[in-house]
This record gives sequence, structure tokens and C-alpha cells, in this order.
Amino acid sequence: MEFLCIGEPLVEFTADPATPGRFDRRAGGDMLNTAVYLSRLCGPGTVGYLSRLGDDAMSGFLRATLAEEGIADLCATHQGGRPGLSFITTDAEGERSFTYWRDQSPARRLFAVPEERAALDGAATLVLSGVTLAMLLPEGREALLQALERCRSRGARIVLDTNYRPALWPDVGVAQAVIGRAAALATLVLPSLDDMAACFGVADPLATTRRLMALTEAEIVLTTGGDAVIHRAAGGEGIDRWSLPPRRVAVDTTGAGDSFNAGWLAARRAGAAPADAIARAAALAAQVVLHPGAILPRHSMPSPEETAA
Repeated sequence: MEFLCIGEPLVEFTADPATPGRFDRRAGGDMLNTAVYLSRLCGPGTVGYLSRLGDDAMSGFLRATLAEEGIADLCATHQGGRPGLSFITTDAEGERSFTYWRDQSPARRLFAVPEERAALDGAATLVLSGVTLAMLLPEGREALLQALERCRSRGARIVLDTNYRPALWPDVGVAQAVIGRAAALATLVLPSLDDMAACFGVADPLATTRRLMALTEAEIVLTTGGDAVIHRAAGGEGIDRWSLPPRRVAVDTTGAGDSFNAGWLAARRAGAAPADAIARAAALAAQVVLHPGAILPRHSMPSPEETAA
């Protein structure tokens, strides 16, 4: 398997601004969103998704989404389990607010058994996020980090999206330590400026990149909320800035970062240089924010020609 995304699948209910009290059901969760876009861009059979689900109708809905998108379902079934739920509202600029019910999620107990840790060995590239690390119980988190060390030693690529959600962590010090440890293992780190400002207290793009360079030798692609993207090649000292087209008026920014990450990975897989990969990733994200929810309808996916423009 080429890519294995590791995380917590969510059933997301997105508010309809035109009809107060109405919510549309969608599949979500940062790593599930990334897996969907990766599968669409790279083709069925290239992407797997590792988590835990229950045996209820909502879990069935999420499994059906994986199947429809051509993603290998590596989610164990927890009898009596119920996946996390997320209710999303957006403001006039498309910025979203979340309300979660996820303490009961079976995904929190991921990596408690050897079979789940062994699943990592079948992938060339492992993709995880700060949310993945935050939602796990401490013993599962430690098991994952140790497994990532073994995977890195066998030559696997490790991709870390820093996605920081303060409510999922006991305190910011724990978050800094764990994310820093994961970044040190990664071959590619995909942070956002907002994440780094909230977690590490660094809000300037260049200072943020330098802070990350002190943590990892990995390639770094820092997004700044629609402004220039900062790139540092793996192990390098130089920092490049790549400007983006003017921002679009967003309907819903949910999934923008997840789609950008998938666009970057798919473009680099196809041999694109960093500047071209950033342009392609940004073109996909720009389309995503024009639609409600994190996952575009298939008919709204930009064509390869559009993302290459």
C-alpha cells in the first residue's frame, strides 16, 4: 500500500445557513478527508485508512464512504462502539466552529493490540496528524510513536500534519512534546501558521519555520491561511516563499488544509517540483472552500489541467 492514513473518522453534521436547524450529514475527520482526496488524485487501491469503528449505523455510513472512495478499510470493529460526532457551523467568511461528541469513539483505543501496530508495516508512506496523536489514549500514543520509529528505520516515509486542537490535549506542554517528537520522526511536516501560533507561540512565518527546523530534518511546507506558502527542503538551510493567487470568498473552510496536503502529496508523487506542487495543492483547496463540508462532490473536483494551471 502506498499511503496509509491514521486517524479518527467522524460523522459530521454541517449547518445549512439558509435553513436554521437543518444539518447535512457527511463523513469527516482530518485524516479521512486527506485519504479521500489522495484516493481521488492517485487512484483506487493506493490509499488505506487505519482506525477503529463500532457496529452501529453511523459506523456503517463511514465504512460505506471508504468503499465508495476506493480506500482500503483497515478499521477494526469494536462491538457496541459509536464513532465521534461533529457539528459544524460557519460564519459569513466561511470560518467554521466545531462542537464534538467524541469521548466514546473506539478510535481512542487504537494501537492497543499488536495487529494494529503491525498494520503500519504494509505502507510506504504513513500519514497522521496532531489530532491523531491527541485523540489516542496515552498508552496507544506511545505505541504509535514507537511503531513509527520502527517504520522510519525500515525506510518508510512519515507525513505529519500538525493540526492542533487544544481541547483534545491535557495541556499545551504535552502537545508541544508529543508533536515535537512526531516531527522529529517525520520525513515531511505540513504545519499551518495558526497551529504553530496556538501550540508553540510563534506567529511569524519565517520564525515558525525556524522553530520547526530546530525540531526536525524533515521537508517542511508551511501554509499561512491563504498567504505565501513557506517551503524548506529536507535537511536544508534555505527557505523559499511561494505566493498564491488572491483568496476566494469561502463558503466553508472545513477540509481546506486536508485537501491541500493531499494535493501536495499527489503532485509530488507525480514528480512535480515544489512550486508546482504548491500551486496544484492550493488550486484544490481553493475549490474545496467554495462548497459546504470538507469533501467535495466528485463532479466538483478540479481537473488535472485546472490544478496544473
